[in-house]
Amino acid sequence: MKIKDYVIIASLLVIFGIALIIVNLQHGEPGSIGKVFRGSELLIEVDFNKNEVKVYPQSGFPGYPKVTDPIENEGGDLAYIIMGAYEDENGPTEVWIEIDFDTKSLRIAHDSTPKQIGVNRNWYNGTGLPVISLPNKVYIRFENVSDDMDGYV
Repeated sequence: MKIKDYVIIASLLVIFGIALIIVNLQHGEPGSIGKVFRGSELLIEVDFNKNEVKVYPQSGFPGYPKVTDPIENEGGDLAYIIMGAYEDENGPTEVWIEIDFDTKSLRIAHDSTPKQIGVNRNWYNGTGLPVISLPNKVYIRFENVSDDMDGYV
C-alpha cells in the first residue's frame, strides 16, 4: 500500500470517529413520563409534570401492583410492589418500585435476584440507558409526551 492509501484510511477513521462521538454526546431531554414494565405489560405510569401515577392491574396476580411505604431516608415519595418473573423456592418474587417526585426519578428499590443489577442502578431520571432487572423481566423507561402538533394538517 502506498502512503496515499494510509492517508485515506486514516482520514476515514477520523471522520467516522468524530461522527460517532457527536452522535453519542447528543442526549435528548429526559422524558417526563416514567413507565414500569414487566415484559411488555405496562404496570405503572408516572407523569412527573402533573405528579400523577396511573397503576394498571398486573395480569395473573390479583391485587398487584400494591402500594407500600418507601424506604425511609432514601428520597422516595411513593412505592409500589409488583410481581417479577424471577422465581425462588416459593414461586415468583416481589419487586419494589420507588418514585421520587422531587428529582423526577424512579428506581427498583428491592428485588430477590442474585446479582441485584437493577437495584444497584439506583435512581433513574431518563438519562442514559434504561433500568433493567432481566431475571424479573422488569424495566423502567422514560418517554416524552407533548401536546404540540407535529407537522401540518
